[in-house]
Amino acid sequence: MTTTTLQVEGMTCSGCEQRIGTALRRIDGVREVTADHTTGEVAVRFDSRATGPDAVRERITLAGYTVRDDDPAEGSGPR
Repeated sequence: MTTTTLQVEGMTCSGCEQRIGTALRRIDGVREVTADHTTGEVAVRFDSRATGPDAVRERITLAGYTVRDDDPAEGSGPR
């Protein structure tokens, strides 16, 4: 399992957290999603044999949010 944490702009409430969580859980291989609108962080645990950070970023963007490109925690590796 791999965990990546992304900075996401545009989350303003718990509804946004739920929307992102629902969207990401639809990706094959995603096991756990934690979104926090107060910090703007989205942590995703996934099976790297089934998906990757690019699919996660794409799904967040499709859901209407912006992933910051300068996030140092992205791709933080296996945990």
